[in-house]
This record gives sequence, C-alpha cells and structure tokens, in this order.
Amino acid sequence: MRRNKICGILNLTESKSAIDPLTRHRPIASLPFCSRYRLIDFPLTNLTTAGVDTIGVFTHDNLRSIYDHVRSGKEWGLDSIYGGLFFFSDPRLDRRANRYSAEGDLLNYYNNIEFFDKSESEYTVVMGTRMLCAIDVQAILRHHIEQGAEVTVVYKSMENIDNDDQNTACLTIDEDGRVRGLKSSVLHDKTDHVYMNMEIYLLKTELLTKLIRNGVAENEHCNLSDLLHQAIIALPSNGFEYTGYMKNIHSVRSFYEANMDMLHDSNLLALLKGSQHIHTKVKNEAPTFYSRSSDVTDSLIANGCIIHGEVAHSVIFRNVLIEKKTVLNSSVVMQGSSIGSGAELHYVILDKNVRIEPNTKLIGTQANPIVIEKNSVISRIVEGDFTRLTNIGKSISEVDSKQSSKDFFHHY
Repeated sequence: MRRNKICGILNLTESKSAIDPLTRHRPIASLPFCSRYRLIDFPLTNLTTAGVDTIGVFTHDNLRSIYDHVRSGKEWGLDSIYGGLFFFSDPRLDRRANRYSAEGDLLNYYNNIEFFDKSESEYTVVMGTRMLCAIDVQAILRHHIEQGAEVTVVYKSMENIDNDDQNTACLTIDEDGRVRGLKSSVLHDKTDHVYMNMEIYLLKTELLTKLIRNGVAENEHCNLSDLLHQAIIALPSNGFEYTGYMKNIHSVRSFYEANMDMLHDSNLLALLKGSQHIHTKVKNEAPTFYSRSSDVTDSLIANGCIIHGEVAHSVIFRNVLIEKKTVLNSSVVMQGSSIGSGAELHYVILDKNVRIEPNTKLIGTQANPIVIEKNSVISRIVEGDFTRLTNIGKSISEVDSKQSSKDFFHHY
C-alpha cells in the first residue's frame, strides 16, 4: 500500500434482526436498493470519491453476497497496484446469529491491526452501511483539521426521529460544536429535535489503533461502535453536521420508506445525482419491454423486465416479469421475481426470485408492508380470506411451509 492521507473502514457488524427476513441470508450491506444498487455502494462511493484507495471491510458473516457484488472493487477504482479492498472476518463470531455476537467485533480489528500500519495513512474514517447518505469525506477531514478535535463524528439534525431503534444514538452538542453527551434514541420522545449519530467517525490512524489495543486489553468482547461511543465522550470530539438526504435503515419499514423516497425527484437527485455519481456493479441487460396492455406511473423500473400489467408508485429491480391484469401498487419487487396474471399487490416487498401465482392478493399497509422471503412461492388463497395477509409485516415469511394447502405459503 502507498501512503494516503485517509484510509477507510467499513464496519459491517451491524444489528440486522429488525430487518428480518430481508437480512436472513445477507448482511445489511447487501440489501438491494432503488432498482439497481446495494447499500454498500454508497459508503464505497463516499470513500473513493474522496480519494481513499485503501478500504478495509470488517464483517462477521454472509460474506458471499458481499464478494459477489464488490469483487475486486473495479467499479470504484480499487483494483489498482496500490491500495485496494481488503476483507477481514473473524471465525470466532457466530455466523448464524441474526444479531450482534456476544463475542463482540473488536478482537477482529485487533487481530488485523497491521492493516492500519500498512495503509500508512494519517487519518482513518469509519462508517457502516445502514446510514444511507452521499457525504463528502474530504469536507469532514477539513472540518476535523480546522477544529483541532481528536475525533470528529457526523450527525444529522432531525425532527420526528424513529425512537424504536435501540441501536441508534443521539448526540448532545454545545454551541461550539463539541460533543458533550450521547444517549439512545429510545430515550427521546418521537417529536424531539435531536442530533442523530450517523456512526461516521474520523480520527488519526495512530489514535484509532491505540484505542483498539487499549480496548482489547480492557474488554476484548467489546464492539468497535461501543468503543467509539466511549471515545467521543472521553476525548475532545467535534460534530460535523450532514445536511443532505439520509435514511437510517434499521427496520423493514425504514427500508421500504427509503425505496419509496426515491420516487420523489428531490430525494433521488440529492442521493444519486448530486456532487458524486454512485457506482455499482455493472450488469448489461436488455431494455425493459412494456406491452400495449401495460400501464406504468410514478415508478422506478430497472432493465431486463417484462411489463404487461398495471404498475404504480413502485420500485422494480432487474429481470422481473409482471403478467397481464396484474395490479402492483406502492411495492418493492426485487430481481428475478414474477407476478402472475390477475394478482393484486399493495404495500408489498418481494425479495429475489419470488413467484406470485395468478389471482393472488396481498395487501399490506404503508406502516407494515408485507415481506415475502426470497425463493418463495405464493399461491392463490383457496378460501379468499385475506385477513392473515393484512398488517402483519414480516411475519408472513415465517409461516410453516408444511401446513395445509390453505396456508398459501411454501418454499422451493
């Protein structure tokens, strides 16, 4: 590696249980977004646009989907002689757990601490993937140097925060921009004005490695995020306010809302068409085919689809088939799924390779969209009783496939 002023850390040990079943077989970083992207595309673009050419990806499970999407990092200019993309996984951590491991992830950083030494970087920026944003990392660095802080943490000034996420913290910041306190968002009222911690930190690499070594000596079962929370309270730390579009992907509802947000031009332009172009894995597909019977309004549809039915206010990924007389409204349909003739779907998230058979009716709500797990088949409800499908959110994916034929839900 050659000397660069900044190296990047993607901390993928993120709590994902509230997004199940979408994260049952993938980390948050691999979640599909906005008809063609993955969430990991955004921090990778944020870093490489700022000239960061050495990035360490620290994770604890489900690396296959990350490898398949990122590969050598070519799309982000990371397949070079100098620097590159480096993956670090700790086999001690429970790969099957859909939550933080009791072991913590700090030891993974300690065991791979030579990464920081070999990067020869003066500063390190740490970020995850669940805070969806397009941020200027060089602006954070300039602010950090100007303020002379030990640690700079990025925050978003917000009203009406989702206070049901115990893994999101809010900062107390004084009039000089100094961080004076930190507490969980669940301790705030929903209507409070808060400074949400976006879990993006910039500090000197030497300080970070010192914190990691000291942290492991005191408690090797700690998480890096907890260590950084302690650091911004114990050390002179400054806040950097991010004013662009941001969404905290911490639940099925927030994931759904983020996709729906992209149907508004202002949000789409702010996130995808701003000062930096978001890079992703390139897939060459034929243009989408719209038949004479199709009726599409206010939707984002990727290439490779075949549309015969009615689509409104929806986000559709590649290679999706929508048959005639189908009604799809306010829904997210991921890659390779098909919806049979006469089906009606409202407020639904279909994961990859789902098959909706003809004349099926799925009706969720905006607050509780129905989620269908990938590789599933949803067949016609024999008795026409739709009450089990309404307002049940993710639980639809948990129906036992061995139940009677009246239970409509089964797996390949």
